[in-house]
Amino acid sequence: MESVAELQAREKELAREWQWLVDVLNKVAKARAENEEAETFHLLQQQCVAVGQRRLELHVRIAALTGPSN
Repeated sequence: MESVAELQAREKELAREWQWLVDVLNKVAKARAENEEAETFHLLQQQCVAVGQRRLELHVRIAALTGPSN
C-alpha cells in the first residue's frame, strides 16, 4: 500500500504533466484556429483528459487515507 506522501508526490508529478498538456493544448488550439491540423489537437485533448482523470483518482485515494480535513 502506498503512503500518503507517495501518493501526493505522484499527484504533483501528474499536476506538472497536466499543466504541460494544457499549455500545449492551448498552443495547438491557437494553431487550429489558424487552420492547421486538427488531429494533433484531439490527441492532446484526449491525453489531457486521461491525465486529469488519473489526478482525480489520486486525490480520492489520498482523501481516503487522510480522512476529513477538519
